[in-house]
Amino acid sequence: MRRSSGVLILVFAAVLMGSLLFGGWRAGESLMLSQTISEGRTVADMAENVGRWASQYGGVHVRTQGATAKLPGTFLTRSVFALSGDDASVLNGARTQDRQDERGAMERVEAYHWKNPALIQREVSDTLAASGSRSQYRLTAQSVLNRNNAPNAFEVEAIKAIQASFDKLPPAVTQAVAKGDMSTLPPQEYWRVENGRLLYARAVMAQSSCLKCHDSPNTAPAFLRTNEQFNGGGGFGYVAGKPAGVISVTVPLQDVGGVLQAGLPPIVIAAFAVAALAALGLIGVALGGLFRQPSKKK
Repeated sequence: MRRSSGVLILVFAAVLMGSLLFGGWRAGESLMLSQTISEGRTVADMAENVGRWASQYGGVHVRTQGATAKLPGTFLTRSVFALSGDDASVLNGARTQDRQDERGAMERVEAYHWKNPALIQREVSDTLAASGSRSQYRLTAQSVLNRNNAPNAFEVEAIKAIQASFDKLPPAVTQAVAKGDMSTLPPQEYWRVENGRLLYARAVMAQSSCLKCHDSPNTAPAFLRTNEQFNGGGGFGYVAGKPAGVISVTVPLQDVGGVLQAGLPPIVIAAFAVAALAALGLIGVALGGLFRQPSKKK
């Protein structure tokens, strides 16, 4: 009878110990994933707000000075200005006896290169990647103007999943979104874990302002049709109020042990430790009872 009681204590103690370890580890994994998804959402928020900031100005013009100045990356249009009437005359071919006048006019000329919100968002993304930031993002769509923005396998998967989710929304919600009211639109997002990183995607909803460039090739501005960099075979057919693409974010997963240590209050960690010690104590008592030699009666 004593031996069977010891076996039961051993079994219960082992179950308690296993439950504590399994529950604690799964709690850590859940907390870690929750924190990483929150970080992915924060990065997507930042990318969206960069676009909103640029949109309120219709994009941004980057200034360069001098005819030989380095081009400021990708841009849509460029406007060149002379700083004075005399400089304009020289640059337009007016004769001058002083070659220094020509060189000075060339050095003073100013150019303004227009970057729309999407280009600004992409350049911020490139800066994050170059800096080695742990969290990075990019903008992409099912079809793109710039071949360098083509979606990878996860992004294609995310675009399809988000579109399928959007198509299931009630008509009242989609109609409100088409009118610019996003208040009733639930989060349009998708994620999965792969190779120790969280892959997160959030829908980019097409706005009426997007249709100026992304409605159809026939109505697109000339600078898109003639610029080789923006002839990627797609990037048209946007519909206001519907998903046009995604903000794709990658975030490395943290160590579960570190997340538990940083995320759980000390009192909770202490409680787990006491419970684990109690379970170990029960296992020790049970093993001691099982292997103790029975005393011989005189």
